[in-house]
Amino acid sequence: MASANGLVALFEAMTRNLEQDRAHINSIDRGDGDTGDNMAANFRLITNSLQKQLGQGHETDIGKALNQAAKTLQHQGQGATAPIYAQGLVEAGNRLAGQTNFSLDDLVPLLEGLLTGANQASGNTQGAGSLIDVLLPGIMTYLQSKRAGQSDMEAILTALLNLRRGAFGTAQSPTGYGRSSGTDTTGQIDPGAAGAASLLEGLFGAILRQVLQGGGLGGLAGGLPQQQPAPHNLPSGRTSPQPAPQTIPSSGDNPFPLPNLPGGLGDLLGGLLGGGGQSAPDSSSSSGTDLSKHKYT
Repeated sequence: MASANGLVALFEAMTRNLEQDRAHINSIDRGDGDTGDNMAANFRLITNSLQKQLGQGHETDIGKALNQAAKTLQHQGQGATAPIYAQGLVEAGNRLAGQTNFSLDDLVPLLEGLLTGANQASGNTQGAGSLIDVLLPGIMTYLQSKRAGQSDMEAILTALLNLRRGAFGTAQSPTGYGRSSGTDTTGQIDPGAAGAASLLEGLFGAILRQVLQGGGLGGLAGGLPQQQPAPHNLPSGRTSPQPAPQTIPSSGDNPFPLPNLPGGLGDLLGGLLGGGGQSAPDSSSSSGTDLSKHKYT
C-alpha cells in the first residue's frame, strides 16, 4: 500500500531543486535579489510542515495536512508568491481530502489543485509575463498528455519542455510585477516564473527518475539523492555533482543544449536524453531576447 510519505518526498524534491537554483533565481531578481531565497524558504516551510504531519507513520488526512501547510505558509511565508502557493495548497488539499495514502494516481488532483489555487490567487492570465506562464503550460500539458494515454515519461518530458518555454516567454511581456510594477519589462525574464520552473522541474524530475528505475512513489519515500544547495556567493551555475547521463529513446530532434533557466532543467533533460546536461550561454541571438536583462518581482 502506498503511504503518504510519497507526497512528502515530492515536496522535498521541489524544495531541494529550489535550494540548488536559489543563487540563479536571485541573480534574475533585480529588486531585492531575494526571490530565490524566498522560494526556497517557503517550500522548506511546506515540506517541514508535511513531514511533521505525515512522516510519522500515522494515517493522517492528506487534505488536512496540505491545508495546515497552507496556513503555515500564509503566516510565515516570505515574498509575493507565498499567498499564491498557499492558495494552491488549499485547493490541492480540498481535492485530496480524506485520503491517507498518496500514489502516482493522486498526482493529477494535486497538480490540478495547485494550478487552480495559484491561478485564482495571482489574478493573472497566461501571457501576462507571470509565474502562471510556467504553471499553466507545465501542469496542463502533463494532465492533457496523461488523459490522452501517454506514458509518464512522455507526459513529463512534454511538460518540462513547455514550462521552460513559458519561463522564457515572460520576457515578451511588458508587464512587471512587485517592485517592477508599472515599468516596461520587455526582454526581462520574470524571477517568479523561474522559481515556478524550478519547483516543477524538481517534482517532475523526481517522478521521472522513479519511472526510469521502474518504481513508483514508494521509492521516493525511501529517500532522495543527497544534493547540496548552491551557496549564495557563487555564480548561478550548479556546483554539486550531477548524476551520470542516462540515455532513453528519442526522435533525434531534441532542442539541446538547453539554456540554464533554472540550472537544473538543462542538466536534467540533457542528462536523461543524452545531451550531457550542457547549458547554453545566458544570451540568445537566435531569439532576439537579451537574457542578460531580467524581470524582477
